Amino acid sequence: MSTATMSRKWFWIFLFVFCSSFIQSHLYAQHEYESEVPEREKAVKRQTDALSDEAIARQNLESDREVTFEDILADPDNIQKNYLYARTEVSKGNLLGAASTLERILMIDPDLAQVRLFYAIVLYRLDNIQESEIELNRLKELKLPPAIQSEVDNYLKQIRLRGKQTRLAIRESFGYQFDSNRNAAPSSKKRLFGNGLLNVDRTNGRHYDSSILNVTNVNLSHDLGFQAGHEVFADFTYFLGEQFKRDDLDLQSFQGEFGGTFKSEWFNFTPTFFFGHTSLSGETFMRTQGGAITLDRKFFKKLDVYAVGRLARQDFVDITENLASHERAGDQMDGTVGVSYELTKTMRLLANYARIDKNAKEEYNAYTGNVFSAGHSWLLGKGQFLLNTIEFARNRYEGPDSALAARVRRDKSLRLRTTYGAPLTTLLIGKILPRPLKDITLTVTYEYYRQLSNYTNYTYRNNKFQAMLSKTFEF
Repeated sequence: MSTATMSRKWFWIFLFVFCSSFIQSHLYAQHEYESEVPEREKAVKRQTDALSDEAIARQNLESDREVTFEDILADPDNIQKNYLYARTEVSKGNLLGAASTLERILMIDPDLAQVRLFYAIVLYRLDNIQESEIELNRLKELKLPPAIQSEVDNYLKQIRLRGKQTRLAIRESFGYQFDSNRNAAPSSKKRLFGNGLLNVDRTNGRHYDSSILNVTNVNLSHDLGFQAGHEVFADFTYFLGEQFKRDDLDLQSFQGEFGGTFKSEWFNFTPTFFFGHTSLSGETFMRTQGGAITLDRKFFKKLDVYAVGRLARQDFVDITENLASHERAGDQMDGTVGVSYELTKTMRLLANYARIDKNAKEEYNAYTGNVFSAGHSWLLGKGQFLLNTIEFARNRYEGPDSALAARVRRDKSLRLRTTYGAPLTTLLIGKILPRPLKDITLTVTYEYYRQLSNYTNYTYRNNKFQAMLSKTFEF
């Protein structure tokens, strides 16, 4: 074989290997979004956890039967009616009125344990912690039914925790997730490359997959001892998504942040510093460091307004499945403004707008984005809740990816998400569980995601189903 023939042979081998690696690096659309998953799931988890805590806290204050003031006027000496009227007033948000009614009942009959317990709970919700503890300790002196004794012990524990200057909370969540298009395969079954279209083979086509999820959150807070309620905190979150089939999409993330909340009559000021490490398929994929500032204020007792500014340094590292990850490294600035409005005592409306400015080593990975989202939360009673959100986003990239096409990429996406949650005690299974497992909360989520792009590589849809069990430990 001549030297020229050998040279041509090695040239074509090199060209084949180079093109294969180059194509592989540019055609794995799903890797572009994996870095966003832990942060997004963390934000969603915080929202659902807060809603779950609120739903459970209201559980003991709910009324199964509404009694009006006219009912009381018709039969003013009826203790049962007065008690139900107090519960009705609490469900409407009139805690002070309910407390007065309960006081009158206890003056008539001080041995009504159920009424005194409810009175202690109302005082607790009014932040009259000292009086609440006195009422609970009075109940401790009586021989109580097991259900009431359990509630008394629980609230005394909450009061002790609330009185601690330093508090530690650990929330452990474990669950299952199913994705109909886990690898974000394009809907057209074609991919752009070199201004042309390539057919997507079966290997890289749409694949459904299931995964085991684990989210562990550890929060440490310390009250600085000021009357305003200033505090400092540290927060750590571990996220794991272990795929059943697509091992190349196994995701693991560590995220930490520390900062403080400083309160004034004008607004609350929360500066934070954060860091993160994300692994994909067992390899380091991204490291993040940065800071954020949050301002929030409540107006008219029903409207919460907030603004968040965030700057992050994102260092991407090449992995086996994507040899061009480093091209996405750069700073990202986010600005978010939002409102939360209490529509009723059990319903809240949410809305926010975010502006994203992502820099990167290569212009075709740098973009500006606008994200609009709205939500509705609903406390259903008995510790149950429902959260619905809709999100619309538009991204415009800074330059064309010449390996794929000559035009500048533009994306639009729609995300619909609904979550139902309930403590296991509310569900039938809660009746047969041992006591340590009764305070576990189940959340079930469905999410529809649709993205459109002038690069067919990034036009796809996915349906996600998720079920999680969560338990909180407080110290």
